Amino acid sequence: MTDFFVEDPHSLTEKLAYEYWERRGRPLGSPEVDWFAAESTLALALKYRDLPLSSLSLEPYEGTCVSELFQS
Repeated sequence: MTDFFVEDPHSLTEKLAYEYWERRGRPLGSPEVDWFAAESTLALALKYRDLPLSSLSLEPYEGTCVSELFQS
């Protein structure tokens, strides 16, 4: 298993928040929505880090992009 948490947590959050923002159609304003969603997703992934990401149940707007960020 690749340990994707070796990367800087801020950088991971930034990448995931950007992905969420793009998937929402790049709306103006309220960047905290995507940032907090990214933080929540990463906290959940850290909590269950020994489980495959495919076993996590994510909110529909979060999509499957989480696993794409962590592939080497």
